[in-house]
Amino acid sequence: MAHFLEEFLTPESIAVYGANNKGAGIGSLQLMGLIISGFKGNIYPIHLKLDSVMGFKAYQTISEVPEIPDLVLIVLPPNIVPQIFRECGEKGVKRIILISGGFRELCGERANTLTEEIQEIADKYGIRFIGPNCLGIYNSWLYPDDEGSALNTAIWEQQQRGYFSIASQSGTLASHIFFDPENLDLGISRSLSLGNEANIDIVDCLEYYKKDEKTKVIGLYIEELKRAKKFLRLTKEITPKKPIITIYVGGSNAAKRAVKSHTGSLAGNAKIYEAAFKETGIIKTELVEEFLDLARICEKGIFPKGKRLGIITNSGGPGVMIAYQAEQKGLTVPKFSEELRNDLKQYVIKTASVENPVDTTFDINLNNFYINIPKTLMKSGEVDAIIMYGVFGFQDVLNELLQYERIAKYQNFPEQPNVPLEKIFISPILKTSKRYSIPIFYINPQNYNNPWSKKIRSTGALLFKLWDSPVRCLAKLSEYASYRKRMQSKE
Repeated sequence: MAHFLEEFLTPESIAVYGANNKGAGIGSLQLMGLIISGFKGNIYPIHLKLDSVMGFKAYQTISEVPEIPDLVLIVLPPNIVPQIFRECGEKGVKRIILISGGFRELCGERANTLTEEIQEIADKYGIRFIGPNCLGIYNSWLYPDDEGSALNTAIWEQQQRGYFSIASQSGTLASHIFFDPENLDLGISRSLSLGNEANIDIVDCLEYYKKDEKTKVIGLYIEELKRAKKFLRLTKEITPKKPIITIYVGGSNAAKRAVKSHTGSLAGNAKIYEAAFKETGIIKTELVEEFLDLARICEKGIFPKGKRLGIITNSGGPGVMIAYQAEQKGLTVPKFSEELRNDLKQYVIKTASVENPVDTTFDINLNNFYINIPKTLMKSGEVDAIIMYGVFGFQDVLNELLQYERIAKYQNFPEQPNVPLEKIFISPILKTSKRYSIPIFYINPQNYNNPWSKKIRSTGALLFKLWDSPVRCLAKLSEYASYRKRMQSKE
């Protein structure tokens, strides 16, 4: 039997309250998101005064709509929402996304019973609803054969399709982090903004994601847990097979005040959450960028077998800093065996170091740097992961320098090969990485959008601009991989 959230994510008809022809307000943005994302089902705007909204025939009430919509979006003042819920219930609607806020958020001293009212109405008519105070949902797999279309009520940007799914008590984390899809290097599957969780919560999402074939990595943003015991049981069942990456923001005094203002809830003790996450194998982070970095690494499905890090660099300083950070974060930077050092010597110049880090001292032999050295480390069995610093786009730099008249007058520069270098230097080692289950992280301090960086990213390689992020991520992933291995051995 399909989980009830599947019906939220695969509607064939949607009614929208709160959209207009001025393009102003969240309701209009919700409707525009549906249009831009290529939703192919029926759309029914509900508006008391307009005959049409953005080209769609409008209806004064839900009762006038010629069918029972599979999903209803509501962006209206909170005091009239209970009446809208009743009308939807009388129509036979079973699924609502309540975007509106003002239900359980901080309201001074006055009582606010609106949440209880809509809960009672929902129970009476058998309605399940997401929200209030949320930003909607996203499903890149609504049309499996059409990658260019999706269900998108949360953000107007079109995302790369993938297998990372989010359940978030913050609409921002569920949608705003995707404002730059071209540079995300992360495929999105589903995203559910849950808001105040008056009816549907993170546990419901975990139940769905647990069995969802289009979800291989799960991301959570948590301010509070309503069903902590079930959350712990579910996450223990999920993490041996699917990584769960979590941001929890309720522990500090300032955060507790902010959470209460945001959703009207009380956040729990940070130390209790920390212990619970560790017990269940959840990967915890406090940084949004790291949250996304962890997700894109996990989506590749290659986890380190241990904590031994091999470092390759073309400059001594970064190698030292990577080694220092690695040990600070609990990784090991092992001394290579004499046999391995001898194997490496054939691929470096005399001034290079074949210790760990391997410092090639700016040798321009790209085949050795990109292929022979990392391949030798992977085959040695002495490392569990590799970080490579200095994957500069030398060809692009030289081409740029040759544009200067003072440089171009010299004619003895070798002609630059017109070949896809990423296919020569990156793709082969990625296959080796997969074969030996040894992840490799590339670092290019040049602009993330520079030509060579784009070419590296086009292969599916994991590219970073500086070394802090890959070291932190690797440390967390090695802990998770160890937990995963222990749990799988017990099955």
